[in-house]
Amino acid sequence: MKNTVLKYLLVLNLFVTAGLVVYIVKNNNVEIDLSNEVLKVRGLVVADSIGVERVIIGTHLPPPQSFGYRFYRGDNSGVSGVMLYDHEGQERGGYVTDDSYGNIFLTLDSKISQRVLFMAEPQGASTLKMWGKNGNQINLGASDDGTWLDVSDNGKKRSLIESN
Repeated sequence: MKNTVLKYLLVLNLFVTAGLVVYIVKNNNVEIDLSNEVLKVRGLVVADSIGVERVIIGTHLPPPQSFGYRFYRGDNSGVSGVMLYDHEGQERGGYVTDDSYGNIFLTLDSKISQRVLFMAEPQGASTLKMWGKNGNQINLGASDDGTWLDVSDNGKKRSLIESN
């Protein structure tokens, strides 16, 4: 008698389980609408089809990467924002705020070094710097104290505009 009851319960359990599996599989195609939701994360990494990191968005971004290796930028050098990398994973620029002073930067880098820096300080001063090889540089800025435009050719600095 006990064996017969257990057999019937086992068969009934199998039918109920099978029915639940069919129900879950059929209703699994339901899409959830998250268009009105806010996604809150500390970071996001966008990688290409072969796994190379191309964009990192985050707070406390990783140290800069050059020739496949991350290196220490120095004390008080933490940044948060968006970093851009080329197809080899080389850092090529970013739009970030620094974690120490509150400056905001837009940088454009060559494969070797930083080439363009556009910076705004929390107190209001702004600077645009562009570098080339052999000491060639342009430095343009404005603050409450005045404006400046310096040009360096092969390391020889010439101040074109300086008002204080």
